[in-house]
Amino acid sequence: MPDQKQYQRAIVTGSGFAGLLAARVLSDYFQQVVIVEKDHEPTAPVPRKGVPQGRHIHVLLNAGEQILEGLFPGIKSEMQEAGSQTAVLGNDVRWRVTGKWMPSFEGGMTTFFQTRPMLELVLRDRVTKVKNISFTYGTKNKEYRLSENGGKVTSVVLTDVKSGEESEQNADLFVDTSGASTDIIKQLATFGYPVPRESIVEPDFAYSSCLMEIPEDWQGRYKSVLIYPKAPEETRAGAFVPVEAGKWMVTAAGYCGDYPPTTPEDFLGFLKSLPEPEVHEAAKNAKLVGEIHSFKFKKAIRRHFEELKKFPEGLVVLGDAVCRANPFFGQGITVAALEALALEKNLKKISRSGDSIPMAIARPFFKDIAKILDVSWEMAVGEDFKYRTTKGRRPVTFALTRWFKDKVMASNDPEVAKQFYRVMHFAEPPTKLLTPKMLYRTFMKH
Repeated sequence: MPDQKQYQRAIVTGSGFAGLLAARVLSDYFQQVVIVEKDHEPTAPVPRKGVPQGRHIHVLLNAGEQILEGLFPGIKSEMQEAGSQTAVLGNDVRWRVTGKWMPSFEGGMTTFFQTRPMLELVLRDRVTKVKNISFTYGTKNKEYRLSENGGKVTSVVLTDVKSGEESEQNADLFVDTSGASTDIIKQLATFGYPVPRESIVEPDFAYSSCLMEIPEDWQGRYKSVLIYPKAPEETRAGAFVPVEAGKWMVTAAGYCGDYPPTTPEDFLGFLKSLPEPEVHEAAKNAKLVGEIHSFKFKKAIRRHFEELKKFPEGLVVLGDAVCRANPFFGQGITVAALEALALEKNLKKISRSGDSIPMAIARPFFKDIAKILDVSWEMAVGEDFKYRTTKGRRPVTFALTRWFKDKVMASNDPEVAKQFYRVMHFAEPPTKLLTPKMLYRTFMKH
């Protein structure tokens, strides 16, 4: 952390996880950080209008958990006080992939389960307590404005959602975390800047989720069970995870147009049709709380900002505005946290060099987050592409990587399973699966 905040003002558009984490990082370098959010201020852990998948399972992967604790010391304890449930991977969590159960093992990582609104509220509360961060709720970003020579973003026009009143705000740096609905591409084109190449994958996929009260006499061996389909023969998935207030979040999902229903009876019938009975056995004796909500994921999109040779100074983009993969795989929060660390890395480097942030940050930042997205994107779309109904250009290495991943996931070796979990949780790089020891245990040891 620098000794003093040498930059004046930063404005962050969007107050989801990416925006909140970016603001926390910016607060170490800027005297004032303003978060602009079109939704009204959340006062309770309920889903926000601006988060369409907020009623579904959200997992905090290990790397995300570590980053949150580093930026907000003590937040894990606060999460547990608010109701987060913990489970030890390989012991408390049972996961079925490639048609078989992952083997159990000791010494696995601890993971946190909770609803998204609760986790976001805990994080928002910590951000609110940072003295040089302020929020402007009920306000949306209308457009950025450039300097006279068109080379730098110097201000943003904000619109009050209720009154329509507009105001123009200046800043040294603008951070767009407005999510999948961002119009940043349209604005770049209007300014005459090149727009990034887009990788698009369209899985024919949907899921339905609900909250259920955990029965008082529940005697299940596992705290959480996840059943993934063996692709392409199977299309249905299901899961339950413990969340706050003595409830489960229960989800049913389907590929290839095999969408799960939202009526209670049909929802349970869908779970009963899964290749393993565990999720249905838990849900059939649980009490439904509220309604069953569905979400259809139409398009995964990755924008390759790292390839641009020209980009306006004073602006960076992160979160779902850059890449949005299938949220069923639970990477979004952790990827946002990793991107926030990349932002911090670049701010620290530029701060120490004495350079101007608007002049220096965008290109190295985009290159850094591209390395993160290379891993997360491949893991997510690699599963989507197992179905022929999925539209999009398959990577040239798809057949090889699919074969290798399936071999790893099908291994009965506990050490292979433990290492795979660490990679999946971004705790270690995928290359850890390629060590001689892991290759031997994966392919030679039975």
